[in-house]
Amino acid sequence: MASRVRARSKAIFLRIAAAFLAVILASTVIVAAPGQVLAAGDNLLTNPGFEAGDAAWEKWGNPVVTTAEKHSGNQSLQVKRNTGGASQSVAVKAGKTYRIGVWVKFAGTGVTSHTISMEYFGSQQGKESLKFSGSTDWEYQEVLFTPAAGVQHVRVSFWNNTAVDYFIDDAVIREYADEEPPTAPGALETEHIQNGLKLTWTGSTDDSGVEAYQLSYKKTEDSGWQTANVPHVEGQSEYTYSLDNLEAYQVYAIKLVAVDEAGNLSDAVIGLEATPGPNLVENPGLETGSVSPWEVWKNLETTTDNPHSGQYALKIKNLTGGGTKKMNATPDTTYLVSFWTRFASEPVTSFGLDFSLFGSTETKVPMTTPVSTEWTKTQGKVKAGISDKLMRLAMWNTTGVVMFMDDVFVGALPELPENLEPSVPANVKVNGVDWVSADLRWEASEGPYGVKAYTVSYKEEGENEEWRTVTVPAVQGQTSYSYKLEGLSPETDYDIEVKAVSEGDLVSEGAALRAATSSVRASNPDASAEALSLLERLYDTTGNGIFTGQHNYYEDPSNWYNKAAGITGVYPALWGSDFAYYTGGDFAGLRQKMINTAIAKAQSGAMITLTYHQIRPFDPKTAGWESVKAKVTEEQMEEIVTPGTDLYNQWAAQVDEVAGYLTQLKDEGIPVLWRPYHEMNAEFFWWGGRPELFKQLWINMYDRFTNVHHLDNLIWVWSPNAESEWAFDSAPYYPGHDYVDVLAMDIYNNDYKDAYYEKLVDLSGGRPIAIGENGELPDPKVLKEKQPRFVYFMTWSEYLTNKNSAEKINSLYHDSRSINNGN
Repeated sequence: MASRVRARSKAIFLRIAAAFLAVILASTVIVAAPGQVLAAGDNLLTNPGFEAGDAAWEKWGNPVVTTAEKHSGNQSLQVKRNTGGASQSVAVKAGKTYRIGVWVKFAGTGVTSHTISMEYFGSQQGKESLKFSGSTDWEYQEVLFTPAAGVQHVRVSFWNNTAVDYFIDDAVIREYADEEPPTAPGALETEHIQNGLKLTWTGSTDDSGVEAYQLSYKKTEDSGWQTANVPHVEGQSEYTYSLDNLEAYQVYAIKLVAVDEAGNLSDAVIGLEATPGPNLVENPGLETGSVSPWEVWKNLETTTDNPHSGQYALKIKNLTGGGTKKMNATPDTTYLVSFWTRFASEPVTSFGLDFSLFGSTETKVPMTTPVSTEWTKTQGKVKAGISDKLMRLAMWNTTGVVMFMDDVFVGALPELPENLEPSVPANVKVNGVDWVSADLRWEASEGPYGVKAYTVSYKEEGENEEWRTVTVPAVQGQTSYSYKLEGLSPETDYDIEVKAVSEGDLVSEGAALRAATSSVRASNPDASAEALSLLERLYDTTGNGIFTGQHNYYEDPSNWYNKAAGITGVYPALWGSDFAYYTGGDFAGLRQKMINTAIAKAQSGAMITLTYHQIRPFDPKTAGWESVKAKVTEEQMEEIVTPGTDLYNQWAAQVDEVAGYLTQLKDEGIPVLWRPYHEMNAEFFWWGGRPELFKQLWINMYDRFTNVHHLDNLIWVWSPNAESEWAFDSAPYYPGHDYVDVLAMDIYNNDYKDAYYEKLVDLSGGRPIAIGENGELPDPKVLKEKQPRFVYFMTWSEYLTNKNSAEKINSLYHDSRSINNGN
C-alpha cells in the first residue's frame, strides 16, 4: 500500500467487486463427483484455514474462529446452528479446471446431510453443491469445475441451516491437474527371437489412468534412446512387444514406463539384455533335407511333416538320437542355446537332452524341454569353462514316442556389465566462489542405462545437519557440466557431493569436494563499510530471526514508529519512510524533516529504509498521487530510459534532487535500504507493467546513484507485489544480481503463500529476502516453520492498527525470533 489515497482506492474497488459477485443466476455445468485429494497449483483462497482469524472471509450471522477444533493448524471456523455463514471469492479463467473442496466436522449427531455451495459468477452464473453426511469426524468433499466462457469468479459459500454447530477448515480453490503418476508396470521378461527380443510385462495396477506403455531401448554405449509406445487396453493384464532388427552381439538397455492421460510417468522398470552373435550350428533348421553334418548315433532323419519353420525338421524316433556337429567354444564365454520341440503324442517316460562342453573333461548341462504336442521353445544360457574348447547339443529319445526338433541355435553372448550404476562424475571441481554461491564443474558420467540427472548435495562442513540437494538434468550428448550452487552462507566451509542418476534411479558413488565462500560483498563494489556492515547483519540474521519494521508518512515521520512502540513497549528495528509526492505545504522542508528524523532514528539504533513514489518526469513538482499512478505511453517510457532525451533529462533532474538528500545520510555514515520503484510487476504506477523497460529504468537509477553521485551507503532492495489477479509474475522484472542486494515482496490481504516465498528464495540465489511492505502482520509460527528466511518486515503506516489487533502485534514483536531496536 503506497499511500492513504491508494488504500482508499483499493477499498472502493473491493466493495464494487463484492457487490458484483453477489449476483447469482441459474446455469448448468458438468461437475465431477468428489474424489481423491490431488495437490496441483497454489490455493487461490486467502486464509483458507482461518489461521489469521476470519480475515478475507465475508461473514453473515455469527460464525466465529475457534481453537476448539481444527482439521490442521490451530484454528477453524465454528458455524453456529440455524444461523451464520461465510464466503470468499476468487478469480478463475474459462477453460481451466479447478478443484473446490472443504473439510467439515459436526459438533454433534443428528444431521444426516448438509450442503455447502460452490457458486460461480459472470455472464454465466450458478452454483453446485458439496454434500456432507453430518459426520462428527472431519469429512472432505470437493467438486471439479471447468468455467465456461463468461465465468470470471467462483466462491465457497455456506449457511448452517441444521440444528447442530459445525466446524469448517482448510477450504481450497486451486487449479486442478492430475499430478499423480501411475504405478509401475510389472517386471520385464525377455525372450530371444531371430534378430531381436520379445518383451513381456504385466500392466499397471491402476490401469484406469494409464494411456500407454513407453518402451525405450538402446545399446549401452549409445547416449540416445529409441522409443516405442504400446497402447493400454482396459482390462488387459499382460502385454507383449517385439524389438526387431537389433544388432547382433550387443548389450541393450531396456526401460519401460506407464504413461497416463496427463502425461505423468510411472517409475521405470529397467533391464539389460544381450543379443547373441551368429548361429554356430551348421544346418540348424535341417533345410538341406539331410541330417548332415549332425552326428547320428542311431536313425536320425529329416521330415517334412509339420516343421516349425521352413520345409524340414529333425525326426527322432524312440531309442534313437544324436547331436549337432561339435562347435568351437571360447573359454569363459556365455552362449545362448535355443531350439523348438514337439512330440507326436504324450510321452510315457522322460526325455533326455544335454548340452555338452568339452575341455579337460566333458561337462553335461541338462536342458529341460516342455512336454507338448505343439511346437515349444526351449531357451537357456550356458557358460563355457576356462578349459572348454568344444561344445554340442546332444539328444537321446527315451520317451516311447516320436519327437521332433527344429531351428536349433547356439550363439555367443556378450557379458552383461557387473556394475549397473553410472560411473562417478569425473574431474569435479570448484571453478569459483563468491559469498553466496559456488561454480561447480564436472565431466559427464557413463553407464549402461545412461544418465538422466546429476544430484548436487551440500551442507556446512563438519555439521550434523541434513544434506540439501538440488537436481541438474542431464543433456543428451553433453560431455561436461557447469552449475552455480546458490543459497550458501558467507564465510562458510561446505562439503559438496556430486552423483549421477541413471534411468531407473540407479545412483553412482559420489564425487566429493569442498568449497569456502567469501565475505559479504554488495552489488556496489565500492559500498561503504557501514553499508557492508548492515548487509552482513542481514545475512547473519537470515534463517535465525526477523527484524521488526514500521513505515511512516514523510509528513509525520515518527508517528507510526512511535505508535508501534506504544503498543509493544519496544521500538521496531526498522524505521521506514518515503520521498513520495507533493501532498501540500513546504515540500522540500518536509523531505528535510524526514531526513533529519532518519538521522535521529539511525543514531538510536534503527535500520533505515526509504522508498520513492516518483511522479512522472514530465509532470510539475507539485504533482501528487494521481501522477504516480497515471500512465505513460510505450514511447514515453522508452524516452525516459534513453540517456540524452528530454524525458531522460527530466527524470535525471528528479532523481538528482533525491540524491542530494541521500547524500546527507551518506555523510552521516548511515546506510540505507533503498527500495525504489516497488510493485513494478503491476500496473499501479507509471513504471510498472513493462519488464524490459522497467529493468532499464532500475539500472539507470543504480548507475546514476552509484557512479555519478557515489551513494555508496545504499543497499538496493527490489520489491515486487505478491502475485495476484492484478500483479504479474515478478521474475521477468528482476534486474539481476549485479544491481540488487536484497529481494523483498509487498504482501497484503494476509497473502503469505508458501509459493511466493519459495519463488523469492529461488530468485535470490542466497541473498537476503524480506517483506517490503505488509498490511496484516505475518504469523510467527509460519515464519519459523515454513518461511524462515524472511529477514525483516515493514508494516505500512496505519495498517498497523487498521489490520492488526494489539494482541497480534505484541505476539509478533515479542516472539523469540523477532528482533527489535535495542535487541
